[in-house]
Amino acid sequence: MKLFRRKPVSEAAPDPEVPAPVEEKPISVVVVDDDDDLRDILRIALESRGFRILSDTSDAMTALEVVREGQPDIILLDLAMPDVTGLEVLPLLLEQSPRSKIVICSAISATHMTEAALDAGADAYIIKGVSAKTLIGHLQRVAHAGPVRPVRPYPLGRDYVERPAPTAG
Repeated sequence: MKLFRRKPVSEAAPDPEVPAPVEEKPISVVVVDDDDDLRDILRIALESRGFRILSDTSDAMTALEVVREGQPDIILLDLAMPDVTGLEVLPLLLEQSPRSKIVICSAISATHMTEAALDAGADAYIIKGVSAKTLIGHLQRVAHAGPVRPVRPYPLGRDYVERPAPTAG
């Protein structure tokens, strides 16, 4: 038996037609955060990487309306907002747009809050302070693959504790 034997040119099969590349539609996002500056930064960062921002809003009621009309791929949601908390509005957002993936982006890094958000239906939890590159990569993974583990801007827990201390040399 001969493996990988090349056929003579006269017997070679014609090349199959290569299908045209399929253009992916941009990932649509609604940003819900009461910090105007952060919303601007997120808009710039996400749009520069091909995301389509349907809306950025500072309040939950507007977010519900926008999500119902726009059915975004991802809802980037803060937890601490003045009118209604992210945990309170999360189930309502899922009701309005069950196919949307909800990513919490919050300064609250307490484990019980992370767990509460994920238990309430969030697909991911990002602690504010991560780089734009990390945030974008995380959103792309969530959009294409589903829920992912929480992302923190600094190491916590076992990984942090087990690092050897530098030795004086």
